[in-house]
Amino acid sequence: MTEQKEPTQQAPTFDSHVLRVNQVELVGGFRKVDLHPGLNIVRGDITTGKTTFIKLLRALLGSIPKHLIPEVASVRGISADLVLGAKEWQVLKPMVTTKDTPVEIAERPAEGEDTSMDIAIRLPAAGSGGYGEFLLDQLSVPVVYVPKARTDPTSDLSPVTINDWLNYCIVTGDELDAQVFGHRDVFRNHKRRWVFEILFNLYDKELAALNAEARLLDRQIAATSAEREVIGKFLATSPVGGRLGLETALDGERRQLELIAERKAQLGLEAAQNPAAEIADLRVTVLRLREEQDERTAEVRNIDAQIRDLVDLEKELTSLSKRLTRSIVADEWMVDFDFIVCPRCGQDVDQHRTEHPICYLCEQPEPVATPSLEMLLKEQDRVTFQITETEQLLAERRIARSTLQARTNEVAVELQRTSARLDEATAEFVSAHAAELQGVAADEAAADANIEWLQRTLSLFEKHEDQDARLAELEQRLATLREEIEQHESSIAVGEENIVALETRMLQYLERLNVPTLSDTLSVRINRRDYLPEVSTRTFDELSSQGLKTLVNVAHALAQHTVAIDRGLCLPGLLILDGVSANSGKEGLDGNRVLDMYRLFAEVSADYADWLQLIIVDNEVPDEILHDFADRVVLTLTQADRLIRTKLPAADDNPDG
Repeated sequence: MTEQKEPTQQAPTFDSHVLRVNQVELVGGFRKVDLHPGLNIVRGDITTGKTTFIKLLRALLGSIPKHLIPEVASVRGISADLVLGAKEWQVLKPMVTTKDTPVEIAERPAEGEDTSMDIAIRLPAAGSGGYGEFLLDQLSVPVVYVPKARTDPTSDLSPVTINDWLNYCIVTGDELDAQVFGHRDVFRNHKRRWVFEILFNLYDKELAALNAEARLLDRQIAATSAEREVIGKFLATSPVGGRLGLETALDGERRQLELIAERKAQLGLEAAQNPAAEIADLRVTVLRLREEQDERTAEVRNIDAQIRDLVDLEKELTSLSKRLTRSIVADEWMVDFDFIVCPRCGQDVDQHRTEHPICYLCEQPEPVATPSLEMLLKEQDRVTFQITETEQLLAERRIARSTLQARTNEVAVELQRTSARLDEATAEFVSAHAAELQGVAADEAAADANIEWLQRTLSLFEKHEDQDARLAELEQRLATLREEIEQHESSIAVGEENIVALETRMLQYLERLNVPTLSDTLSVRINRRDYLPEVSTRTFDELSSQGLKTLVNVAHALAQHTVAIDRGLCLPGLLILDGVSANSGKEGLDGNRVLDMYRLFAEVSADYADWLQLIIVDNEVPDEILHDFADRVVLTLTQADRLIRTKLPAADDNPDG
């Protein structure tokens, strides 16, 4: 197959896009697989885990696929040795779907290098600056943001991620005979087309930005022209007059507004500076009466509190005098009195609540002094004097309160009368100016409305006059952009050469696979609109045979990768094909075509082993292929030894070592 390489291109230019899995281990699944550069074969019965192995390889490099088999739950993570470009890395990726899950990455030192200088990093599984962008950076694949809507270059941008590139690298069994890199899925097909354009140099970021700006300018020119036409018709048919007349009217309205403002200020000044003398005096009187009323009310409240205190004191002194009188009559202190109830609150008193000599009433030690009649008489005289003095103070306070209350009532009456007179005087003053104030307000509102209308109308004249200059500016910018676009269109010619090389290579592979002839001659064309292959003028969806679709997909995928290597295009150098013989028979022409596929895989591997790792997954590999390429079988799965194990097997029970 060496003659198929482009003579003007050197394959080593693809070194930076090498993506190779040297070893992969399922942590918790007790499975470790060593892979080779070039061709690798994975075989086994159905339901043994071959497709799951492919999905786990995709989970290692991209996002974790959905709908994995239940046994995968025992796999805690995936550890792998990867070759990314010119460097080898060891990766540990947990089997967790959140994008913030940390991925451990360490660079393996080259032979003879100091291992103390290993580079170890931890990156989030997805997102900006995450593991996916790390892979693209190591593979020298650009991180490109493309419009979400292909028909609208000015729409929001979406990144082309590692998952989108892996669609060109991993083809599962349910897609190999039905889809071209997932073209039946709307979202995947959208990204598939962008990847194709980026890969084959059809997408130029600068050219896309220029095209987007050109479309925007086209819209602006159309909108400006339509707006200019509408404004022109309005001004021509509307009775608004000419621009000079509008400007004169605007100046007159502004002068009128200034006169109104002066009159309004004068009225306000008159209202503030020249109120009637009676109104001014009444306002002062009302304020003074309110202050006096507040003061008198506060004094009455203070005297009421004093009277209450004096009444309580009089009661206490009278009660004390009565007790002293009983003590004098009894010729002793009241210590021998037995209280059945409390003299203060009237509750029953327990005479046994304390022990002698503690008083059961006050819980204090009882006095030991002998009662003295002389002391009782002196105390009685003192209490009687205090009672008399308290009664005199109480009488004085009550007289003072009556006097204050009378004055307070007089102030309240006077305040009510003065407030009523103030209201009457104010109403008379306002009514005298109300008509004039109302007229000034109406004139001001009318002048403001007229000025606003005149300004809007004049702005239409100004906008209409600016349309020609605006249109000329936009058209000049559009012409400049089109010149720049023409200068960038040279990249389209390079992209066309790449597509022609892809068509030529795919045709060679289809001839090598001996596909059935659908017309007089076998031909291959890549549709320039959707970038899908057409074989002998038939689209991929028009191919009725699943076996034929499988052959076309195999040739197409191989051609994509080998042309990318030959021409130095940025496609990661990994291709995984699942179920290549699922829709082919084992005898006759079908059996020969299966052998042809494996021989083609071997030839491609021999020519491109340094830059392309092939992983072929199949149920039954022909014995002839197994005989010739037994050393390329990296994993054999059986019903007794499925992909995910529950324990580490013994060495003699491990077919893949």
